[in-house]
Amino acid sequence: MYSLNNFNSAFLGAFLIVIVIAIAISVLIAVFYLLNLQNLLKEIEPKNRLVEPGNVWLMFIPLFNIIYPFILYPKICDSVKNEYSSRGIKEAGDFGRGIGIAMPILSLCGIIPILGSLAGLANLVLFILFWVKMAGYKTKLKSSPKGGLGMSSNAEILD
Repeated sequence: MYSLNNFNSAFLGAFLIVIVIAIAISVLIAVFYLLNLQNLLKEIEPKNRLVEPGNVWLMFIPLFNIIYPFILYPKICDSVKNEYSSRGIKEAGDFGRGIGIAMPILSLCGIIPILGSLAGLANLVLFILFWVKMAGYKTKLKSSPKGGLGMSSNAEILD
């Protein structure tokens, strides 16, 4: 009996360690993802932004992060579209808007039995695609000249 209790305690301890490591990895991935979105928004001129860069961190608020992606992702995509238009960069597509709307829908579908597993897998794929797409936009914006006559967004302070 004693050895069975030791086995159960060791198993429980190992299980808890795995859970803590999984949570830590998930948080780390979320931090890098949100940093990418924040840095993308920082590359966008304030006049073209529909959401401030710091607002991406609101995704860490429990329960609020169920609804906020429906607001945040379309605003990020429309901000990128505005910046591309302002800089005269031609780009086809919706700037990830469709993916940004599909992700929270799939997250909500995750609570449906059986279908939830498929929705979770699809959400993971879209999450990676959205991250890569936004990183691509960030890289392209960093390498292209800002709009206007080469003046910074602080130029109106001198007027």
